[in-house]
Amino acid sequence: MTKVTCSSCGVACEVPFKPTSTKPVYCKDCFAKKDRVSSDKHSNKDLEIINEKLDKIMKALKIE
Repeated sequence: MTKVTCSSCGVACEVPFKPTSTKPVYCKDCFAKKDRVSSDKHSNKDLEIINEKLDKIMKALKIE
């Protein structure tokens, strides 16, 4: 384990890897928050794409 400081909240924590100087390092809590936000954005975009495709299928089948 490597001792680091979280790039987001500044808390001291340990990570199971040796960080590079070019990427931020997050504590467990900040990483979980960051991951949820990213996941939500992808989920919403995916749902929009699926809905657009379903609309096209329904239109092609003349279903309203």
